Amino acid sequence: MRRVTGKQVVQVDRAEFAALRGRYTAALLDVGTGDGKHALHLARAHPDLLVIGLDAATDNMRRAATKAAASPKKGGLPNLLYLWAAAEQPPAELSDITEVHVLMPWGSLLRGVLGSDPAMLTALAALCAPDTPFLITLNLHAWRPPVPEVGTHPEPTPDSAAEDLGPALKAAHWHLHAAEYLDDAGIAALATSWTRRLNSSRDRLDVLALRGLINPT
Repeated sequence: MRRVTGKQVVQVDRAEFAALRGRYTAALLDVGTGDGKHALHLARAHPDLLVIGLDAATDNMRRAATKAAASPKKGGLPNLLYLWAAAEQPPAELSDITEVHVLMPWGSLLRGVLGSDPAMLTALAALCAPDTPFLITLNLHAWRPPVPEVGTHPEPTPDSAAEDLGPALKAAHWHLHAAEYLDDAGIAALATSWTRRLNSSRDRLDVLALRGLINPT
């Protein structure tokens, strides 16, 4: 798999990842990490957690990846790595993921979590340990007016999510247990550049959080 360390991209094989994974009791995968701010925040706050940021674009990750790959004496984070790969084809070397975040997805990632690409969700589930918690946060302004990625899916609510999104998620082994609107504090806690930009461009930002468990078998 391809690890972004700043300007460079280095190969990490299955044995190398297994050795790294073995140093930590838990591993969190941030799918569609973007500029990697959320993953960076988590890795700093939880040094005992292996945090993996995954994205199909390298450029946005480079700044955070440079910080992560630095020497620990210079603020580097040995528990954080950024991987260059699409969510539709995650690295096969990844395994034993114990938590998954998909925050403010857009494009093909948004289509995937809405059930339009069940193969993507199934591929991600295959990387996970049993009973892996997931958090998906949806920018509801994607429905106001609807962007092409949402297709014919109606805007989900805490009451409708189980019926509208639950079956497609379940078919890919993602079992939805709860849906709720995030308040300002909950949105800020996501620590993403995307939510900060959206918050600054509108009077109110509406975000729906979906939580549940992934069981790959």
